[in-house]
Amino acid sequence: MPKYLLDTNILIDHLRGDPAAVRFLRDIESGRVRATISVITECELLAGTTLSRQEERRVTELLELLPRLAVTSRIARVGAQFRRRYPITIADALIAATAMLSHATLLTRNVKDFRSIRGLHVQTLPASTPAI
Repeated sequence: MPKYLLDTNILIDHLRGDPAAVRFLRDIESGRVRATISVITECELLAGTTLSRQEERRVTELLELLPRLAVTSRIARVGAQFRRRYPITIADALIAATAMLSHATLLTRNVKDFRSIRGLHVQTLPASTPAI
C-alpha cells in the first residue's frame, strides 16, 4: 500500500468540500490509504487569520486524523538544499524534504511547484467535476 504525505492544499480542498479530496480523506479514515502530514502543514492550516471558532474546530478535528511528522535537522538540511536549488518557498521545501525522507509520495494540487525536484515522487488528486 503506497504511503502519502499530504500537502496543505489537499486538506484545504477537503475543508472546502472538494469531492475528490473528501473521498481521499475518507479512504484515509477507513484505513484504505496511509497518509501523514508535515507539522508545517499543521501550522499553515492553523495560521489562517480569519478562522472562526467553528472553522478552527473543523481544522483541529481533521488534523487529529493524520499522523504528523516533525521537522528534524536532516529534513531541515535537505529542505535548505531544495530551497537553494529550486524556486519554492521554505515551507514547500520542508514539506518536500519530509516526503522524500519518509519515502512517501507527495500528494498536492501544485505538482508544478515540486516536479523538478529529483527523487521526489509527486502525485495529484484528479480534478473534481464542477457542480451543475
